[in-house]
Amino acid sequence: MSHKEYTAGQISEHEGLSTFKLGMVWAGFPFIIAITITGSVFASKSSLLTAVSAIGIGSLIMFAYVGLLGEIGWRERRSFSQIAQMIFGDVGYLFVAGLLSFLVLGWFTINTAMPAEIFATSFGVPYYLVATILGIAFVLVTARGIIGMNVISNFSVPLFFALILIAFAMLADRGNAGAHPHYTTVGDHSLTFQEILAGVLASFADSGTLAPDFNRWATSRRASWISVFAAFPLGFGIAMLAGVGFTAMLAMHGLGIADPFQSANPIGYLVGLGGAFAVFAVLVAIINQGSNATHCLYNSALGFSKLFRQRYLVTTAIVGTIGVIIAATGVWAFLLDWLEIIGVLVPPIGAVVIVASYSGYLARRSSGELSGMAVAPWLSLGTGWVCGLIVNYSAAVRYLPVPIISFVAAAMAMGVLASVKGGQRRLTTSTLILDEE
Repeated sequence: MSHKEYTAGQISEHEGLSTFKLGMVWAGFPFIIAITITGSVFASKSSLLTAVSAIGIGSLIMFAYVGLLGEIGWRERRSFSQIAQMIFGDVGYLFVAGLLSFLVLGWFTINTAMPAEIFATSFGVPYYLVATILGIAFVLVTARGIIGMNVISNFSVPLFFALILIAFAMLADRGNAGAHPHYTTVGDHSLTFQEILAGVLASFADSGTLAPDFNRWATSRRASWISVFAAFPLGFGIAMLAGVGFTAMLAMHGLGIADPFQSANPIGYLVGLGGAFAVFAVLVAIINQGSNATHCLYNSALGFSKLFRQRYLVTTAIVGTIGVIIAATGVWAFLLDWLEIIGVLVPPIGAVVIVASYSGYLARRSSGELSGMAVAPWLSLGTGWVCGLIVNYSAAVRYLPVPIISFVAAAMAMGVLASVKGGQRRLTTSTLILDEE
């Protein structure tokens, strides 16, 4: 079965995916080794109780955040970029959609580089060659659109789940084989609960904001929420808690937990065992991180297709090629800090989209009742960004989760401005471009 990817128009109701297929698409996005490693980092930098609590609460917050955005996508049957155009205007949406498309393209390069580095290190193959081959394969999967996301998720989810079980079993067996576990304190308490919660939310805020790209394919409101639930809290929470649990078991058996990016994670541990375990772990790493990479490229290609009014396949090929070059040349390593900084700007965007939709502002814009420059959304974004950046670069960051502060500030501002009749300046009568691809 194939689907036409609509980059500038609504999809028809009969083209939706079943709840199970869309749920698998969502599960294959955050249920990845990178999220597990993130959980390991949180455990080693706080405490088990702090990490588990923050992950549990953060996963539920993400469920609400992504679920609301996903429902907007289902209701409008349009991608995020198309919805952003209705809210932020014909010019303003170029920045908003462009920012998120750039962000997820960056994550595509990182998630292509990560399994390539694991493979190259494990088997002594040149990194650039592996990154190029994997990158091309991921681009080809993405070219199939939403169906490609479903196919790779169908492999990634069960394989990664099996790998987690095997890694835990092998580590437990190590303890039963005569070693005497000694319980050590897990975590150095260098991060507070609020900082861990902020990290949990920030780890998927950008991709979660693009939920309409996936949920426009939902067949009902119920299907939209169920599919999101497969990712948040299930896939996301299980993956991150697996990292916490694995770190605890490593410490229990007196093994090092200082480097969760190498051996102190399920894949790294199995690679260290060598033989069939290593081969299986590397294979799973490729498919698993490849699932996230293709999802990110899908979001990026949809966004840039709308921005440049190009067909989805053409944009996927161009953007994918750029991403592969960045991954293969190692330039991706310089993107990490920038992506984290820019990621501070994302929650307010989601806040404005949510409030604009549920307050009726989006409906008034799309119907032509409100026209001209979108003042209210931009003032709200500015409010959220300023509040978020102030907290992020002050001592308050240890006590106030930046994503929540920036989201609440933007949401409150948008709520007030959207309710003010004069909050929309009628500068022009420009019409919205909603041409079919």
